[in-house]
Amino acid sequence: MRLLVVSQHYWPEPFNVTDICETLAARGHEVTVLTGLPNYPEGRVPEGYRGGRNRRQSRNGVEIVRSSLVERRSGAARRVANYLSFARRASRLAKRLPAGFDAVLVNQTSPVLMALPAYAYRKANGAKVLLYCVDIWPECLLAGGFSKGSLAYRAMLEVSRRIYAAADAVCVTSPGFRDYFEEVLGLDSSGMAALPQYAEDIFSPNAAVAGDDAAPRLKEGACNLVFAGNVGAAQSVETIVRAAARLKGDARIAFHVFGDGSSLAGCEEEAQRLGADNVAFHGRLPLEAMPGVYAQADGMLLTFARDPENLTLRCTIPRKLQSYAAAGKPIVAAADGIAARIVDESGCGLRCGAGDDEALAGLCAEFAGMRGKGEMGRRARVLYEERYTKERFMNTLEAELEKLCA
Repeated sequence: MRLLVVSQHYWPEPFNVTDICETLAARGHEVTVLTGLPNYPEGRVPEGYRGGRNRRQSRNGVEIVRSSLVERRSGAARRVANYLSFARRASRLAKRLPAGFDAVLVNQTSPVLMALPAYAYRKANGAKVLLYCVDIWPECLLAGGFSKGSLAYRAMLEVSRRIYAAADAVCVTSPGFRDYFEEVLGLDSSGMAALPQYAEDIFSPNAAVAGDDAAPRLKEGACNLVFAGNVGAAQSVETIVRAAARLKGDARIAFHVFGDGSSLAGCEEEAQRLGADNVAFHGRLPLEAMPGVYAQADGMLLTFARDPENLTLRCTIPRKLQSYAAAGKPIVAAADGIAARIVDESGCGLRCGAGDDEALAGLCAEFAGMRGKGEMGRRARVLYEERYTKERFMNTLEAELEKLCA
């Protein structure tokens, strides 16, 4: 198939869509990506992409076409400008792309507006659009602090409904998203395929040993509990910090946070305020270093903010869950919704409610002293092999694209 992929983010930004596109190319498909100038997460476009440079690139069999956009930098106003500028400018560029693509794949993270260039191409050339919904809108606005009564939420509710309804086919990362489409957006979800995200192959236990030299050393002799991923409002890493503060007198346990995000500085300040010197903040490491981190971890931490009104938090399967499971590591979670159900039903770890730092501290202390860690890790790996392998993901995606082209 000749495929056009629309995604605001792409290499060198740290998004999984790059691996998806390169794998499609390796499977024999002709792949072109329409994306923006890299500026995530730092918020600024690198020098090598300024002044019109590198607007067209080729990497690992994928052709990359880049649209200009407004840098994210910092603050809500800049972020909105970044979102709107890509939607507008990439739509203009999409109309000038050559005809002949068999289908258009939208890798829809945030915001949902990034799907608009795909529809601009379809209007000009007739190719059908498959929208892969990774972040569900406008629910993501609630996780960002907006209320349902806000003008932004009400406006984006209608915009999101129209964008999702306009797709020729939709795939969702979580079965719970189907309920959202039905109950909130009023859209028929019966034909939507579930396509959970996968973990990269490097997270398998054998690969983790191979990548061990690239990772920093964790605390020798301790029960090392690791959080890896985005440190934002939805992830509630503050819950980990507060749980750690309750256990700062327990020398058996060491907490580690790998990643960055909008809440990182606040978490570091909270750790200092509470005297939680048993929490180490390592920042964001290259992907290839993370298997070595996982190899040293005794357990992995999975946390969500507590917000009963936020359907995104209840419906989302966080991608770190797949990575944790791929590494065959037990999971200690403070989560509700579908993520909680997966941990409970698979038996791959211990769990308490989202945002409950007291209960999480109790689970961490229990985990440090328990003997069944190896069995939990084995169940985690079985969970990965049954649901979250890359091969399963790619086979399903290919089948959905081929169905669209038929």
